[in-house]
Amino acid sequence: MAVAVGLAQLLAAFPNGGGKMTGKMEGDVRLAGEIAHSLRPLAGIHGTGHLTVRNGQVPSLKLNANLMKLAHFNDLGPAKNDPSSFNLITTDLELAEQRISSRVIDIDGYGVDVDGSGSVSVSGSDELNYHGLAEITTKESFFTNTIARLSGATLKDGKLQFPFRIGGTIDSPVFSKGKGDKDVDVAQRHR
Repeated sequence: MAVAVGLAQLLAAFPNGGGKMTGKMEGDVRLAGEIAHSLRPLAGIHGTGHLTVRNGQVPSLKLNANLMKLAHFNDLGPAKNDPSSFNLITTDLELAEQRISSRVIDIDGYGVDVDGSGSVSVSGSDELNYHGLAEITTKESFFTNTIARLSGATLKDGKLQFPFRIGGTIDSPVFSKGKGDKDVDVAQRHR
């Protein structure tokens, strides 16, 4: 029997974890190694798993001005007022070398679909390195098509599509359009 855990309450138990994400989380994780009584308790731990989070928000996610313009084309459900809300997130996890990596992250928002991958450091730096493709359901029109092209997105089958990157740290995530040439898939680099 799966038990859903309130993510906001779980994260509040960690230093600086409160307010990062809400929703109900369930999943399975297998860990191995010795937990050290230190500032880096995950240093000797490795493992794999899958997680699902339903009906939540990522309040700390700050979109830049161009992405906010694209997000305003979404006129469906709660995300029309808050693009950080989502219906479902599913992901695989691998913990190794003090990084949590995901090869497949699927986020289903309200009129927003995101497919991505990447990793986060658990060594204390909290460095984020994620990238993927986001699609925003919208009404096709000359105006929408023009704004999409000016913003670096493409319009296909009633959806604005744009590649994205999330860098920065857990405390200060930075969301940007595109995947730059200097971006390296950290999940692959650490294998």
